[in-house]
Amino acid sequence: MKLDPDQPLRCLLVNPEFRGQSFWNFTATCELMGAKTAAPPLGLITVAAILPQHWQFRLVDLNVKQLTQADWEWADLICTGGMLPQQQNLREIIDLAVAEDKYVVVGGADPSSQPQVYTKAHTLVVGEGEEVIPLWLESWRAGKPRGVFKERGKPDVTTSPTPRFDLLDFWAYSLINIQYSRGCPFNCEFCDIIELYGRKPRMKNSQQIARELDTLLALGYSGEIFIVDDNFIGNKVNLTKNLLPGLIEWNRQNRYPFYYTTEASLNLMDDDSLMKQMKEAEFRAVFFGIETPDPEVLKITQKKQNSFRPIVQRMQKLYDHGMLAYAGFILGFDGEKGRVDQMMIQLIEEACINVAMVGFLVALPNTQLTRRLLREGRLLSFGGKPITTEQEMLDGADATDCLVPVVDQTISGLNFRTHRDRVEILEDFLKVVSTVYEPKSYFDRVLRLTKVLNSSSRHIPRPAELKRDLLTFARMAKTMSLDKTTRHLFWRNVWAALWKGPAAFAQLMRLMAMYVHFKEQTKYTVETVTNLIPVYAENDRELAELDRATSRVEERHLLPLPLVTKSA
Repeated sequence: MKLDPDQPLRCLLVNPEFRGQSFWNFTATCELMGAKTAAPPLGLITVAAILPQHWQFRLVDLNVKQLTQADWEWADLICTGGMLPQQQNLREIIDLAVAEDKYVVVGGADPSSQPQVYTKAHTLVVGEGEEVIPLWLESWRAGKPRGVFKERGKPDVTTSPTPRFDLLDFWAYSLINIQYSRGCPFNCEFCDIIELYGRKPRMKNSQQIARELDTLLALGYSGEIFIVDDNFIGNKVNLTKNLLPGLIEWNRQNRYPFYYTTEASLNLMDDDSLMKQMKEAEFRAVFFGIETPDPEVLKITQKKQNSFRPIVQRMQKLYDHGMLAYAGFILGFDGEKGRVDQMMIQLIEEACINVAMVGFLVALPNTQLTRRLLREGRLLSFGGKPITTEQEMLDGADATDCLVPVVDQTISGLNFRTHRDRVEILEDFLKVVSTVYEPKSYFDRVLRLTKVLNSSSRHIPRPAELKRDLLTFARMAKTMSLDKTTRHLFWRNVWAALWKGPAAFAQLMRLMAMYVHFKEQTKYTVETVTNLIPVYAENDRELAELDRATSRVEERHLLPLPLVTKSA
């Protein structure tokens, strides 16, 4: 059948796997909750809402279930996409579709960042769907459906439709995500967000967010919603005057069916009135990119907003407003000192940060960091090969040529010549994660947090959510009690949390449930990184030998020519 977008086509949306023990998949914790994975593919269900609505859609999230032959045969076309850690499985999906002559369309963060890696796809959407998908459909109607279609500008997200939440099995996920804004006003050197989505935040209006929440409520969902913005407070004026007042009123009118988590920069804690609004709007946790405790290194990375005030004091203000802190930390920055591991451990302990994503600096495609490292002759491929030209950089984007099983910032990175010895950085990583995720250290931080968290909430779990919470607690209690390293610590913390009220109790129980995942993830990362130490050491020796060989060649070229005299 010759496909035409005005036909009632059957579109199969395929979300590739996050392979390996990813920090964010929370597999073990999701099992306690009766879920399969942490969050659904918001990008794909937004794409489904942008595409013609006379099409039929079916979503297969490979982190939740396997792709069946029946699903594959049902589809007239395949729409897929993803991030860098999904690259391996994403390319396998493309290869399968091409081999079977099944029309495949690819987009998302990694294909938009590195389109040269995905040239086998029939159609490549580079940029944001609201802008590019209409261009593709227009070309398709003109008889040219295949090729590379690129955005001509950043779309107005107030035109973005409500994602097709009806395609989801809510209970396969531990939470549901929505998006309020795209872009971030800061200029962090290592970040690809500002390259993909710009430095000028673009916001949905409060009516759009209300429609999305109405849809989720009508479909029967209640519980946690993760607002997955690049920086939730990127435009504080719009946030405080429009979104948060609208969200507070929507919650009140609908009897508080949801509570919220988001991502923001540390300057959130410099605004008491904003935190007060967020607490009133039922926010319970915020993820921050702290990156490093060294303020001098933060200046080098152009993340100065983190260094204005002491981080521990900022975190206490967050806890005063009843919100938990999740945080990201990075090892491998230029200017990093040898005692960074101890500084990082001390900060995590003193600030009572339990969800601490510790990883390595990655020179991501199309970032200021990558461009600088290329200019300085320090950039390496994921396979450890020197990259000296822009073309080599494009050719080296293939993450299958890698020193690690999968590109994930908690086990991979340092794809450049570091100022510090790379093996030393790996050893510092092992010290940090082994210390902060040791059972007593983790559960003691939860206990200290119990004493300082000033939490309250109007959210009352609906019957299905309450049933899930009770079953989760029962599974967690059994798991913790059977493990002699956590038995006493768990029940000690349960008793302490009981006196803090239902909201704080739920938050602290969630943290302890997360430990089941962190225990497995830490074991995996420690084993993987330990095995990587000799691999990186050998790679560094090869690079040093290459430098010496190059230096000898250059020296020969610089030798003076021998003096030739005319014989008598």
